[in-house]
Amino acid sequence: MTKKVWIFNHYAVTPDMGDGTRHYDLAEQMTKNGCEVIIFASSFNHKKRSDILKKWELKKSTSINGVNFIWLKTVHYKDNGIARALNMLSYAIMAFFVGLFRSSPDTIIASSVHPLAWLTGYALSRIKRARFIAEVRDLWPQTLIDMGAMSENGMPARVLRGIERFVYKKADNIITLLPGAYSYIEGMGVDASKIVYIPNGVNIERYDKAYASGDVAEEVRHILDEHKGRFKAIYLGAHGEANGLEVVIDAARILLDEGYKDIDVLLVGDGPEKRMLIEYARKVGANNVYFYPPISKGQVPYLLKGIDLCLFNLKDNDVFKYGISPNKMFDYLCAAKPIVFACRAFNDIVAQAQAGISVPPEQPELLAQAIIKLYNIPEQQRREMGVNGRRYAEEYHNIAKLADRLMAMVH
Repeated sequence: MTKKVWIFNHYAVTPDMGDGTRHYDLAEQMTKNGCEVIIFASSFNHKKRSDILKKWELKKSTSINGVNFIWLKTVHYKDNGIARALNMLSYAIMAFFVGLFRSSPDTIIASSVHPLAWLTGYALSRIKRARFIAEVRDLWPQTLIDMGAMSENGMPARVLRGIERFVYKKADNIITLLPGAYSYIEGMGVDASKIVYIPNGVNIERYDKAYASGDVAEEVRHILDEHKGRFKAIYLGAHGEANGLEVVIDAARILLDEGYKDIDVLLVGDGPEKRMLIEYARKVGANNVYFYPPISKGQVPYLLKGIDLCLFNLKDNDVFKYGISPNKMFDYLCAAKPIVFACRAFNDIVAQAQAGISVPPEQPELLAQAIIKLYNIPEQQRREMGVNGRRYAEEYHNIAKLADRLMAMVH
């Protein structure tokens, strides 16, 4: 009998949209295993600040490789103000009413990119008599407290804490992406047997097919041709405050000062800090830093194939004390490239995989020295680091294996 699964993820995207495709990838595997999956997502793209629906459309259904999406009209916003809060609220309301008038699923998974998705998922699970699984991506409100954006004793934190405890209690299972979150969730009175660790992962099969096909988009070919014959270090992903990319630019400037003029640093992606970062690179004279727009998920393997090393950077923040599960890291690992990891987190994935060099965050001198070290070692050593990373991704972050864990909860 076909199992029907609904996934509520405000920011879910398809592979051609150039962002994290966690739920699409999991749903694709579940579909292969006989499930019918619908992902409820906002039509307003958070990174691009653009809407895929026409002005008069309230919703639209699409399907890709058997994975069904329902795109919901939500309020537009430019920054983290009232409009963004209304965007979250409009998603929750639209998702509830669209789901209310559809035939019942067997399981509902609600992902906490914000807690209103939890409440929508739980309410519909009671009405539809479906199994309810809460996915914990950000710890609400602890993430905001650790970032200094919310007082621990203030009313907003108390309300969010109440929602958090309620959802943890009512959920049939709790998925966490963060390896260090077990103790936090158990501290809310949750039985450990309800908690399942399913980190982000990578579609190994898609990567292998991409390497074999050679179907390279012009935008990727342009990037690689522009830096042909040079040593290329890449950062791929969001250009936000938490990413602290000023440190990468400072490290690039140090490379020039140290005489390493044949190392190019490529920043590929988008985000609210990008314009500032471009100006900052000009200001400090880091003319070895090159900015490029986001590329589609399907083109990532082609781009990384032509790169020499990958950069992962985050600000020094207590918010990472429960761990990280960044999509870009698993793309890096799967591409079999050495990685420089600049982050203080519960889990150091690069050290665990023996896939590169780890340095403390917000120290551009150490970041630059790590890049120089990888530049100077024999290519065979860099290749061995990359192979270690690929092996680690296959063992612990293969999306097919992660989907098996999810299937065990659905059946």
